[in-house]
Amino acid sequence: MIKHILVPVGGSPTDAALLEEVFALARPFAAHVEVLHIRRDPRSDLPLYGGGFSAEILQEVVDEAERNAQRTAAAARRMFDETVTGASVVVTDRPAAAGSAEGNGVSASWREATGPTAWILAARARFADLTVLARPAGEPADLENAQGVLFESGRPVLLAGGAMERLDTVAIAWNGSLSSVRAVAGAMDFITRARTVSILVADEGPVDAMAGVLGGRPRPQPQRLADHLAWHGVQAIIRKVGREGRPVGAALVDAAHDLNAGLLIMGGYGHSRMREVVLGGATRHLLTHPTGCAVLLAH
Repeated sequence: MIKHILVPVGGSPTDAALLEEVFALARPFAAHVEVLHIRRDPRSDLPLYGGGFSAEILQEVVDEAERNAQRTAAAARRMFDETVTGASVVVTDRPAAAGSAEGNGVSASWREATGPTAWILAARARFADLTVLARPAGEPADLENAQGVLFESGRPVLLAGGAMERLDTVAIAWNGSLSSVRAVAGAMDFITRARTVSILVADEGPVDAMAGVLGGRPRPQPQRLADHLAWHGVQAIIRKVGREGRPVGAALVDAAHDLNAGLLIMGGYGHSRMREVVLGGATRHLLTHPTGCAVLLAH
């Protein structure tokens, strides 16, 4: 069950709206929301300046960057304080005792850390049930953070989509892969609470009948997923998704939009190439294009 949610905030004006979405997401689960602000260490940028500057000038650069980081952190903390007050969320660092009144609602805590953002975020995400991120805004750092959580935490990540009021309509992008299996497992709390669940199956080309032995991509077998979900009281509908020349990611997003889904669940695919994560096409599409709904990914 989802009881511990991690959400990073950077001190931007959009943080308050993100937190409000996360608190709304947490309420059905009476979950704790850990809000994390990560400061970049200004000393990590010193090698970029080379040897053409004096020690005094470099120290001034570091001091100014540190002052900016402190101002940003203070703004982020003010936003946190104002948002939890407005949402009537209890601020606490300790889990409530079992059966206590405090344990029946949403709680939140504030954390700060300094260092490489993607690395720290992925490390913290390993000890949360779910990490919620704002959708990457096109900046390389945003995409790096999302990739870090997705591929290095072992936990599901949810890209907020401003559709938390429609989480009762869920679409599962299913191709039978290990990552899609993990995505469904990580999203079961949402699936079992949904009013409508659709299993979307897009044509991705030939499959390998010996996938379980040889490591290829298996047959999707959506009916077996539907049968499994039925044991959880979920009556899922299988829907074939035609690509019609579109990339798989675009076809799945369009199908979820047609269903008015508030949540799209999908396995995140990528592989390492010389320490760089190379995203699969569908995963990259969901990370870099608007979807109109929240997206839960797992790898």
